[in-house]
Amino acid sequence: MIVERIDLERIRSQEGINTLGSLEVGDSLYFSDFKKAQSLRSLCYYLVKSRNLNWKFTFRKMDQGWRVIRTN
Repeated sequence: MIVERIDLERIRSQEGINTLGSLEVGDSLYFSDFKKAQSLRSLCYYLVKSRNLNWKFTFRKMDQGWRVIRTN
């Protein structure tokens, strides 16, 4: 098994974590770039699982992009 060191300061300083932390229930983020939307979607799931948060998000396809919505 290979164990890699993770620089926690780099993770803490990420813009996506701060953005998700500032969302209230009903707030959403819109992305026209699929890769960015998928990246933030993955970050949502990671934060909920790793920090044992009671947050819930949904990911929806819109006409010209994707929306990540905080539902709880």
